[in-house]
Amino acid sequence: MANTVTITKILDGARSAVFHVFIRSDGASGDLTDQVLIDPAVDFDPAMSQKPVMTIEQLWYDLSGFDARLEFDYLTDDTAAWTLSGGNGVHMDFCHFGGLKDRSNVLDGTGKLMLTTNGLATAGDNGTIIIK
Repeated sequence: MANTVTITKILDGARSAVFHVFIRSDGASGDLTDQVLIDPAVDFDPAMSQKPVMTIEQLWYDLSGFDARLEFDYLTDDTAAWTLSGGNGVHMDFCHFGGLKDRSNVLDGTGKLMLTTNGLATAGDNGTIIIK
């Protein structure tokens, strides 16, 4: 059995979208590495280009038993966006300064938002992330 990552789009508006991500460890597979959460070429209607265009406006998350890092896909070295610490429920609002923009190089970035975990090892470790 593999770790569970369930991604649900809960709002798809003209200017923004909201995604719900649920993660559960199977106790054997270990950490997730560069797990694609949002692909702008697939997950938006109409589809966005496969280049750095996304901005994270807000995050809500609660991780139990592990930490995680959100990053934008980049050919040589992914562009870190935010570190999510486990152990408590958190809401982060980045709207006051325009959000966390994908700063990847336009020529090599794909625009995908990815997740890498640290410590997702014990059966029952789980977490929820809401991304706007």
